[in-house]
Amino acid sequence: MKEKIGLFGGSFNPIHTGHLLLAESARDQYELDRVLFIPTGNNPFKISLDDISREHRLNMVELAIKNNPYFEVMTHEIDQTGITYTIDTIEEIKKSFPNSDFYFITGADLMFEITLWKGAPELLKSVKFITTFRPGYSHEKLDTRIEELQEIYDASIYKLYTSEMDITSSEIRSRVKNGYSIRYLLPKAVEEYIYKEKLYLPNTKTESE
Repeated sequence: MKEKIGLFGGSFNPIHTGHLLLAESARDQYELDRVLFIPTGNNPFKISLDDISREHRLNMVELAIKNNPYFEVMTHEIDQTGITYTIDTIEEIKKSFPNSDFYFITGADLMFEITLWKGAPELLKSVKFITTFRPGYSHEKLDTRIEELQEIYDASIYKLYTSEMDITSSEIRSRVKNGYSIRYLLPKAVEEYIYKEKLYLPNTKTESE
């Protein structure tokens, strides 16, 4: 039987409880053997990320997942110096895990953006997708979009039913900047790291979510 591996990419700037709930719910509902967290390097759709911020983002992911034996971090993208693309990352991962099935874990917003990505037709056929609902996207709208992608690209897309947590990394950065509490929005270890390293304070260079 092939190993079932979840792939969860993102800036994780910072990683928060919503990310962890999504990954754990996908693992549980679809019986994934492991979930690989893949912090982004230089995302073509977002502001460039500098080396210091990469190190902090990676450290926070490692702190957040250290107590879950099914969660691992993969540094392939964050180790790259140029622009990174998901299709290329997945091809590299497949070389490392040749006898596995892959499930790309994402929120509903990606279903409406993915056709803009490099190699979108190939990407939609190369892995299965697990998508959850997010605030601002109706169930009917998402269902229609999934049907379109399945019909046009023969994509395998599965819906994930879990609690909808309206938490964003940008909200957490804003709260830190303005002196508000971020307790319970992310793991305690990540909260402590943010304050220890003085991240997201005024005049501190940060990245877009």
